[in-house]
Amino acid sequence: MAPDPSSTAPSVPNWLRTIGGTMWYLVGAGLVVWGLAELAQKLTVALLPVLVALLATGVLHPVVARVDRRGWPSWVAPLLAVLAMVILVVGMVGGVGVRLNDQLPVLQQDLRSAAQDIEDRFGLELPAMGGSGEGSGSGSSSIVPDATELLRLGSEVLFGLFLSLALTFLFLKDGASIWEWFVTKLRGRARDDVDAAARAAWGTVGAYVRGLTVVAAFDAVGIAVGLVLLGVPLVITLAVLQFVASYIPTIGAFVAGAVAVAVAYSSGGFATAALTVALVVVVQQIGNNVIEPWIMGRTIPLHPAVVLIAVTAGAALWGIAGALLFVPLAAALSAAGHALWVRRTGADPATG
Repeated sequence: MAPDPSSTAPSVPNWLRTIGGTMWYLVGAGLVVWGLAELAQKLTVALLPVLVALLATGVLHPVVARVDRRGWPSWVAPLLAVLAMVILVVGMVGGVGVRLNDQLPVLQQDLRSAAQDIEDRFGLELPAMGGSGEGSGSGSSSIVPDATELLRLGSEVLFGLFLSLALTFLFLKDGASIWEWFVTKLRGRARDDVDAAARAAWGTVGAYVRGLTVVAAFDAVGIAVGLVLLGVPLVITLAVLQFVASYIPTIGAFVAGAVAVAVAYSSGGFATAALTVALVVVVQQIGNNVIEPWIMGRTIPLHPAVVLIAVTAGAALWGIAGALLFVPLAAALSAAGHALWVRRTGADPATG
């Protein structure tokens, strides 16, 4: 009687089967992530304004909700909120921009001086900071593409700003009804789960952005006061840089602090730079460990590793805009996942 071939075939160990199955899951997940990233890259012009509008709506919604209680028409409070945001942003950009325009050349010179001094003292070779203006006259052939690219970029920015403002107004005015219409299309437990997850994510986004703004303002003011006491120049420029960079957690604060230390080193030497390092570390630690938990309250905290991954992925996908937007997005996803976990298991992992 011939032997059964299946009985002589070598058996595959269970651990190898497990590894193989896991690898296929990882490959599938990687393909999904890659496909979503490619789609997001192609839809940048549409997706960025939507995300910006959602963030702005999350910040402005509490104020609009309070004004709506006065019985005004539904469009008044959203319109006033958007106009106030536009006036505030334009005023800040215009007022600070004039000051920065005067101080940026001095800042560049200080950074070059600090880099040159470090190269001479320690024998290092640092990357060049800014061009010297040589070789710019390469002919008119390079001017036309640059002007065309600038015109295209400017038109995209203007379109994105207009779309963001229009969507912010519509979300503030009709966001609740839009969401209610969407939820009614779902049935059963899925409807309740989606609604709970979305509401948790929505509350987290608004609280996160508002808390981040307070922390950024605290860091900027605290470091500015310290720099004035230390006699470091360009205080306004460095404070504005600290405020803006604080919206990119971890990396932004590090870069802004490094610039302040470099200016302090160029203007006051090693002792002033060391005191500036201490100042930046103390102020940022107070902001991160005291002000941020107090302001954000029950907002789901993000592990520093998740923050770094979100910033890196956002920067790789959409540049600076992505680095700014992906951390609130990660916080929203974390809050949504937390809400679903609590609903499904009845246990809160944050208190477990």
